[in-house]
Amino acid sequence: MKLKEGVYENLISSRLTADMKETEAEGGVCKTEPIDAAESAKLLADFLAHSIRRKLEDTDVSVEEKIEFTNRILASADIDDVDMLAAAPQLLSAVVSKQRDTELKKTKKDIVRPLSGFRVSNLFTGGQSSLSLGSEIMRDIASADEICIIVSFLRMSGIRMMLNQLADFCKKEGHRLRVITTTYCGVTEAKSVERLSQLPNTEIRISYNTTIERLHAKSYIFVRNSGFSTAYIGSSNLSHSAQTEGLEWNLRVTNVENPHIIKSALATFERYWHSENFEDFSVGGIEKFRRELALQKSRNTSSALEVYARYQVLPHQKIILDRLQVERDENHLYRNLVVAATGTGKTVISAFDYKRFRQLHPQHNRLLFVVHREEILKQSLRTFRSVLGDANFGELWVGNCHPEDSMSNLFVSVATLNNNIDAFRNLGFDYYDYIIIDEAHHAAATSYRVIVDHFRPKILLGLTATPERMDGQSLLPDFGGKISAEIRLPQALDEGLLTPFQYLCITDPLDISGSELWNNGKYILSKLSDRLCNSERVKLIVEKLHEYLPDETKCHALCFCSDKRHATFMAEQLSQSGLQAAALTSASSNDDRVRLNRDLAAGRINYLCVVDIFNEGVDIPEIDTVLFLRPTDSLTIFLQQLGRGLRLSAGKDFLTVLDFVAQVNKQYDFSSRFRSLCLRKDRSIEEQVANGFTLLPHGCSIYMESKAKSYILNNIHSAIYNTRRLIKELMAYDTVPTLAQFVENCGQDVRLIYKGNNCWTTLKSAAGKCQPIEHDAIGERLMKGIGNLTHINSVAFLRFIKRFIANGCKLDDTNDTEVSNADDRFAIMLYYALFQEKISKLGFDNIYEALYKVGNYPLLKQEIAELIDYLHENLEFKTYPMGAGLPEGLELYGCYTREEVFALFGRQTADKRMQGVAAGVFSIDESNIELFFVTLNKSEKDFSPSTNYNDYFISERRFHWQSQNTMSHANAGARYVNQCNNGRRFLLFVREDKKDGYGNTSPYYCMGLVDYVSSHGNFPMNIEWQLKQPAMAKFIKAV
Repeated sequence: MKLKEGVYENLISSRLTADMKETEAEGGVCKTEPIDAAESAKLLADFLAHSIRRKLEDTDVSVEEKIEFTNRILASADIDDVDMLAAAPQLLSAVVSKQRDTELKKTKKDIVRPLSGFRVSNLFTGGQSSLSLGSEIMRDIASADEICIIVSFLRMSGIRMMLNQLADFCKKEGHRLRVITTTYCGVTEAKSVERLSQLPNTEIRISYNTTIERLHAKSYIFVRNSGFSTAYIGSSNLSHSAQTEGLEWNLRVTNVENPHIIKSALATFERYWHSENFEDFSVGGIEKFRRELALQKSRNTSSALEVYARYQVLPHQKIILDRLQVERDENHLYRNLVVAATGTGKTVISAFDYKRFRQLHPQHNRLLFVVHREEILKQSLRTFRSVLGDANFGELWVGNCHPEDSMSNLFVSVATLNNNIDAFRNLGFDYYDYIIIDEAHHAAATSYRVIVDHFRPKILLGLTATPERMDGQSLLPDFGGKISAEIRLPQALDEGLLTPFQYLCITDPLDISGSELWNNGKYILSKLSDRLCNSERVKLIVEKLHEYLPDETKCHALCFCSDKRHATFMAEQLSQSGLQAAALTSASSNDDRVRLNRDLAAGRINYLCVVDIFNEGVDIPEIDTVLFLRPTDSLTIFLQQLGRGLRLSAGKDFLTVLDFVAQVNKQYDFSSRFRSLCLRKDRSIEEQVANGFTLLPHGCSIYMESKAKSYILNNIHSAIYNTRRLIKELMAYDTVPTLAQFVENCGQDVRLIYKGNNCWTTLKSAAGKCQPIEHDAIGERLMKGIGNLTHINSVAFLRFIKRFIANGCKLDDTNDTEVSNADDRFAIMLYYALFQEKISKLGFDNIYEALYKVGNYPLLKQEIAELIDYLHENLEFKTYPMGAGLPEGLELYGCYTREEVFALFGRQTADKRMQGVAAGVFSIDESNIELFFVTLNKSEKDFSPSTNYNDYFISERRFHWQSQNTMSHANAGARYVNQCNNGRRFLLFVREDKKDGYGNTSPYYCMGLVDYVSSHGNFPMNIEWQLKQPAMAKFIKAV
């Protein structure tokens, strides 16, 4: 039978093979792809179930005979006898106590069961639906063991309908009701929360955060110990109208039919439950609830109270704090520059960083916070007081505010500081221990130079959205020559700190690919403007504004142009097209700048045409549209321009970006632009463009018109960093760069250098920058093996390799037994990384003989030194010794291959390689320790619905783990539950994916010891673990 055109996801049977041949014989093309290993079990089981079901339905025989037929199939698959079906055609419908059974018989009542049953999912469409949503929920309440409700708001009209049923449910021993909700602009009624909270075995968590209203989920999850859980997921909140009158759509899913959806709903609920964004209602009770509502209302009145916000460190902010710590502790850099888009919490980060500094230096922690604007100073002081939990912390010195009690913690404007410089000189330029310069790009100004050049704090922290100074020079020389930490835009977007974007790539037929427009890696602006100042192009722009914007006359748009001439031209042309437009350039007066900013915010003009980053005095949250009317060479400037529209603002749901994609020079870099918007930088950007961007932050999207997509893919394909391009770029250097210099200049990941068994020395040799290497057997192994070091982040291991190289490829002699033990294990780890085989196979007598051979290859020895220096210089966080009872050298947050972990535990030795050990659980019996190796994303794809929530972090201290399929509470799995009695220790190692974006097998991060919390289910068991130390921020998702 000829197949119809369309998409499929079928396993290929013999019947389908014949259909495919017939289809192809008639001119069709049948495309196939490999089966994803992570999804294979479900795919094959579904195929088997579907085939057997058709056979059973077609067979006109008794139920008993169908059971016998089913058992024959099970027996052929070697299924244990205990899992065979009993002959009697019966279903187990319930298990009750003797007392309950007696009550049911005497009262002649039946167990309440949902009319929909527990096996088949059902859609409720509201209105005149044949089955009432409200009544079915009542029946689900009666048969549940635990209820989890998550809704945007609660109202008495909805609570009232089910209060009696919930009361009956909650008074039963072992039952539990958990509710997550928000104040939702004051819609949640105090009485509804209060009435629910009075029920026994009930817990409520509420978000009082009105600045980011993100919770719009409506879900009712009914957990049953029998495994027959159900959930309602849809559009109904807990209000009467939502459940009875409106045309609300709600899907009731069952664990039998859709286990992955139930699993996903429960996993997400647990993450919310353990998030600090949702506060325990019992702490403060109804009084706190009413007080929070009153405070929210007071913020909108002129008589607003001084309110101190409740801050938590978000994952992306924790990453910055970790980076600052490692910069100081390992790299000894105490002048730190943090680059982050406006709105991502720079001041909060600085406050938490200072809090940590104050804890470490209780006697010497004087703070000086400097910025040029009074309103920023006042807001910053409030932030610091909130983070420190001290309403009396700090003094303001700006305008009419003067320090009253002390100058020891001072928030001062730069003008005030300069006008009173003698007072600061008298205090001494080393008086302040910790100095923060906000808006640090002003550091070029004379008024700021006194801080940078003369003050001598223990720590100088610069905060800015741009690493370029106001005079166009780099800020980096003032801060140790580098950016210490940078907030990535995708993480801030994913955590809801910025407005999501809809990025539209518009086909622009303009050809600006000619070499005459290009010089020294960038466009010549004057020649580019000649092409861009084009009235035909303006017609296209206006047409696209009309096509893609809801109303092109009511937006707040920034239009980025190539130079002043282009900005003026565009403003004039847009105005002539009937749109309210103006130009703002460096030639504009300060009064014009202020006026135009206000006009754009108020909507008196809709299009403001500007050049580059539109720096000074620009903080207009109302900007809801950004137009890229020119190619932007600098990735930094591109992100700053985009960031101008990402500020949160009331009524702004998303930022619309119109990028007019012309035929650009082949050296123009599209790939870094789009990679910078994705959550995973190591993934192929060519595949992301082709497949529709699967790795964008939540709520963000990129759409490309067909021709624009073709331009971009052609550009990216020609610009891919392959070996040929790396060699070509290396040949362009006048002198030989270090590995660090080359990686930094090309803006790529160091793993790219080692892709395809390359190494830095082979690339230099191919580029004529060093002598050819002797390709003998050992040299070949070393050239292949150096790339195995790129994952190392363990401070102890890095220091060992540095000592090894510095000591002429010999190991230190030491009388310190602990150091010696660690060094012996590190030597085995380094040996296997470089040589890949046990010593007997390569003819060495011992590890040390083999490692000493590295010294015979000075270029490779130098490369190892350069790579280790680079890795140490670019550590993302500190690693810490695991301590007593665990191997010396093993570090918390250390990144290890499985073989390296086995080496640290003494399982991999010079003569024994643990290659191919694939078990996720490994026992170290002599130490009563069990190692868990967990891959979070089991699939090779970016998303796997059936395995997505097997193993995941609930919070930074909680981890959900699914055991092997053979484990239950009644067999060997009992050792997890009985941890307190058997004293067993469990050590968790986690990685995101099996492979990284460069084709390497991904290593694991050591998360430390975990303790048993709870478990449910059998074959497999689902276990919740408590981490003794918080998980790394990169693995935690903000809620």
